[in-house]
Amino acid sequence: GCYVNECLFLYSCKKFISGPKISSMYNVTVSYGAKKHQLTFDESPTSEDLSSKIEAATGVPFSHQKLIHKGKQISVGKSKLCELGVKPGSKIMLLGRQHSPQNDDMIQKINKVKSDAALTKRKIGDLDGQLQGIRNGYMPDDLKAEALSKIHKQCIGCVEQYMKLLEHLDSLQTSDDAIKSMKKSSI
Repeated sequence: GCYVNECLFLYSCKKFISGPKISSMYNVTVSYGAKKHQLTFDESPTSEDLSSKIEAATGVPFSHQKLIHKGKQISVGKSKLCELGVKPGSKIMLLGRQHSPQNDDMIQKINKVKSDAALTKRKIGDLDGQLQGIRNGYMPDDLKAEALSKIHKQCIGCVEQYMKLLEHLDSLQTSDDAIKSMKKSSI
């Protein structure tokens, strides 16, 4: 009796230690917006492998991805997902935007407007400095009228430049909220 019980115990321990056959497949579910993507890997992937597969599945480039698992951001690199606490069957949320050549073009146009606005702001700063110089008496009285007239014309030019920049921004149409926000903060 005792020998049989001991053999059964050793057999069950051996079975427990060796464990059941584990599949080498590694599955995760990635949520992006309203869509869910089932991604399968042959082995335990790195976070970089995951990011590459996500780019292929969603169109969101690596540089625009923010991966969230259990409320924490996953750092992308050579670390295995299992080391980061992402187990097979885990759910990951993807934040980011898809690559769009139209958006890239729009961003370039907005950045150009920002650059032009910064130049106009510098011009206004220079004009303010000239006015301060006139107020502080650094210019002879007989030249003040002519200088003020030139400053006035330059101020009108700056106002017109700002109006053109605002009209240009207004003409840029997009449905992308990030680009809309970028437009609003341009000037």
